[in-house]
Amino acid sequence: MIIYPNPDFARSAPQAQGIAPRAIGDMLRDIKQTGADIHSMLIMRHGHLVFEHYYPHYEPSTQHAMYSCSKTFTSMLIGIAQDRGLLSVTDRVVSFFPDKVPENPSENLKAMTIADLLMMGSGNAKDTFPAMMAVRNDPDADFVRVFLNQPVEYKPGTHFVYNTGATYMLSAILTKVTGLPAIDLANEWLFEPMEITGAWWESCPRGVSLGGTGLHITPRDMLKMGILLSAGGMWKDQRLVSQAYVDAATTKHIENRSGDPNQDKNWASGYCYQIWRCAFGAFRADGMGGQFILCKPDQDLICVFTSALGEEIPIGYPLDLVEKYLLPALSDGPIDGAEEELQALYALSDELSHPRAGSAPEELPIPDGTALTVEPNDLDLTGLVIGRDAVRVSVHGQDLNVPCGWGAPVLATEPQYDPYTRGGDALISGETAVDGDVLRIWLRFLGRPLTMRFDLAPAPEGYEVSVHSTLMPTVCLKARPC
Repeated sequence: MIIYPNPDFARSAPQAQGIAPRAIGDMLRDIKQTGADIHSMLIMRHGHLVFEHYYPHYEPSTQHAMYSCSKTFTSMLIGIAQDRGLLSVTDRVVSFFPDKVPENPSENLKAMTIADLLMMGSGNAKDTFPAMMAVRNDPDADFVRVFLNQPVEYKPGTHFVYNTGATYMLSAILTKVTGLPAIDLANEWLFEPMEITGAWWESCPRGVSLGGTGLHITPRDMLKMGILLSAGGMWKDQRLVSQAYVDAATTKHIENRSGDPNQDKNWASGYCYQIWRCAFGAFRADGMGGQFILCKPDQDLICVFTSALGEEIPIGYPLDLVEKYLLPALSDGPIDGAEEELQALYALSDELSHPRAGSAPEELPIPDGTALTVEPNDLDLTGLVIGRDAVRVSVHGQDLNVPCGWGAPVLATEPQYDPYTRGGDALISGETAVDGDVLRIWLRFLGRPLTMRFDLAPAPEGYEVSVHSTLMPTVCLKARPC
């Protein structure tokens, strides 16, 4: 049952829609215990938003980088373009760019269709997006030409390789047939009728929206996409995408099992059209760092998460929470006698959303004001200055000056350099704690799946610095006072 949102969505207590409040509370307690860096969690059932939770410095209006959740939006634009007769998923990719095809194209390249791009079955043996990004600083870079000149080792449609470059090609095809970038099409075809405002999409040097990544919207906007998918392409009394295309887009088209016995089951349950199938009967939009729009139509359930996961806690952690706690707690009808559980849930949510910073310990493992020089490293981290209430981190030739709270994050007042994502500057929050002889500092980049943690400990010849990041493996470095 779809109840389309007013500006603040139709609201209901979880138990009125057949969800035990204790189950949601268990999810929050699990997040607290593991220290998982979740930014938002929204749960909708039977068309009602039954729970909406934001962690510190996040709120409903905060836009978040979608990363590969962007792919699902691109897929819906392809569906609308097909509905309008502008293209067909059976069209050959090379037919749109005859002037950019290599002189002697392979048979596999000539056979590649839009459907092959949609299902991540382009035939490429590896993601083509890194080759595109390698030339992104060239104002004349042509990502389409880069893609068409990559090897196509497999027969299209037969071999799954997660390929963000393939989604860029979908965006490029949309621009080719309409003359507009995907962000303009999304605004006209999806966002305006769905009352999504302020969305933006990163683009290539030629102005083509990246398609497979780079969309920035709010968690509530993500929830609206979940509603559209669950309703088979309908929005209120208007059909935005055909039922046939949504059905195709949420149906498994290609096997994505890797043969690794340790492969996560939710990444081995089949791939659709820029949408993943889950092992527990749901489908999802899925973005790096733990951005999810999870739909389970048979139980009339939609869940949204934004996060910064991946180095210490797997990005699939939110999916595990849903499967472990939420699904077993669903009931076909309202649940009686859950008011006490509901109040406990609200109290816990408020506590986690608004933690209180404490005072700095009298003695720190590293004296206040210590300036450190870091040995050469691949992170391009050159130094740190440690203060009781702030830290300065020098990385990529830029200084990040971030206030820090003890036991709770404090947000800097001005955007600063974002060293590892493509979306420009970001607001950064800092948090510090002491664990034995280790000083621990977190930098969290608002609206990004990027959290950096610095663990600093005294060593015989200075200090050891262990750098943990959601976007790269842990790096252990030596530092000395300067």
